[in-house]
Amino acid sequence: MKMILDLFAGGHSVTLYKDSHVTTFSASATSDVAKDAEVTLTVVVADGYEVDEYEVIAGGVTVNETTKKFTMGEENVVIYLKTKADNKYMVTEECWACLNGGTPTILHANTVIELTPNGVPKGITAKSGGTSVTVDAAIQNLIDQGILVKL
Repeated sequence: MKMILDLFAGGHSVTLYKDSHVTTFSASATSDVAKDAEVTLTVVVADGYEVDEYEVIAGGVTVNETTKKFTMGEENVVIYLKTKADNKYMVTEECWACLNGGTPTILHANTVIELTPNGVPKGITAKSGGTSVTVDAAIQNLIDQGILVKL
């Protein structure tokens, strides 16, 4: 007699890891989670940080960043939550601004233009991790103009 052991198999597990700026990261179910079950994540990040990425290490699921939910597949799921500072901006052109409510200062462009092997521009990134600013009306105006771009 041959037994089909898959018929007796339980659900799968959800394992979560987080970086040091996440205060809470939990799942509505973590063990014996059935295929096609909807799993809701609870996420709380420290002040001054925001979610950067849900890195799915195993299980092949896709986390909906708006609803913080995913549908369980046929494998155990492992997710690593990464955060980033919520006040980092790339300065695309030099300009004057009152940073963090202080005295006027010049913001130097901190961008690097990435080129293809043929020398065609393919993207712009911030060097030195960007510039930290507190957003007030004047800084918001620079953001609206595209001079400051959120990282």
